[in-house]
Amino acid sequence: FDHFLPHLLKKTVTIMESLGFLWIVFTGFELNLWRTLQQERSKKELLSMMPDWDSILLDHWLAQAKIQGLVKESNDKYSLTRIGDALEFYRDYGLEAMYKEFVLYWGPIFADLPNRITGDIRRANMEEEMNDELISKASRASEIFVWPLLKERCKKEGWHRILDIGCGEGVYLRRLIEEFPQVSGKGIDLNPSVIERAAILAKPFGDRLDFECLNIFQYSESQEKYDCCLLNNNIYYFSSEQRSELLSKIKNWITPGGKVGILTALRCINSSIPFLQTHIPQNLMSFFLACHNGFEGLPTEEEIIKLLKEAGYHEVEVVPLPLKVSHYFFATN
Repeated sequence: FDHFLPHLLKKTVTIMESLGFLWIVFTGFELNLWRTLQQERSKKELLSMMPDWDSILLDHWLAQAKIQGLVKESNDKYSLTRIGDALEFYRDYGLEAMYKEFVLYWGPIFADLPNRITGDIRRANMEEEMNDELISKASRASEIFVWPLLKERCKKEGWHRILDIGCGEGVYLRRLIEEFPQVSGKGIDLNPSVIERAAILAKPFGDRLDFECLNIFQYSESQEKYDCCLLNNNIYYFSSEQRSELLSKIKNWITPGGKVGILTALRCINSSIPFLQTHIPQNLMSFFLACHNGFEGLPTEEEIIKLLKEAGYHEVEVVPLPLKVSHYFFATN
């Protein structure tokens, strides 16, 4: 077994490096250091701005940020590298929410994993902040990949009326309506504060866009059909039975030949090329979700395809997004 020791040590060192990156980035977001260091500043200047801060700990943070390639130093002054600058630039595109998830919620859940598996500690209830805000915000990280895909689909298939279930703040609906004059849409979400923000942002579009705070199983739209119904990053909120019921209900709201689109990360059970392809991120996400009451984890590709076919959809198309962490499923009514 001696020849395995270097591999184990390499894995251990990689874990330490990754954890260090996680903690440094999270702290930078929480203390607004990524924004502050967009302008070159010395440690003395930083402490003059924040006199109550611990000088020794700040010194260690700056040193670690430098080692991680996020900060550079010149003449005792610190500023962001291009990667550090990107952290601030993409902050509101899901990055800050993702790091907050990892540090504040993933860590404690997995720390108790041995006792959860044995049943000494029961499955957790999803924290309110996680359920209501962070998952929605973190999902924006895929926006730069999703938007071009939706834009092309709308143009190609001539969508006019779109229903977005679990719409969050309605980012995709707003962008589609801005891009295509013929498009109007409706967004539905359970979170009242999110819907309130979405409604405010929708005001410039008048009656072309409206939002409703509602449990989707209580929704019945009898007057108007939709060319497309989107389910972005939320299919894993539903149990297997609920997923089947929801897809069946959606068929009644879509025009003949219309589409349902499901965006989700996928759990991968088998990987034939483990050293060339990794499924660790999405499988860990699935594991984290499954540690909570009401969650079964992420679906597999086979499960989504089977659900769509059993609900009566056809022409199921699977579109992997860049990095292959998330996939978009489109199926025809």
